Amino acid sequence: MNGKCPKCEKILTYATFSTPDIKELGGQSWKGISINCPYCHTVLSMAIDPIALKADIINGVKKALGR
Repeated sequence: MNGKCPKCEKILTYATFSTPDIKELGGQSWKGISINCPYCHTVLSMAIDPIALKADIINGVKKALGR
C-alpha cells in the first residue's frame, strides 16, 4: 500500500531525494538526505546521510591514527 503526499495528496509510487547540508545551531554541519514528493517537491523526511557519516568517521579515525 502506497502512502499519499500530505500536501498534494497524490499517491506516492516513488519519491525523489536531495542532499542538503544539515546544520545545528552551534555551526556544525553534516551531509543530509531529504525524501521529497516527486510531484510537488514537498519534503517528506530529512536525516543525516548514514553513508556520508560513516565516511566522516572513518576519515576521522585515520587522521587520528596518522594515516
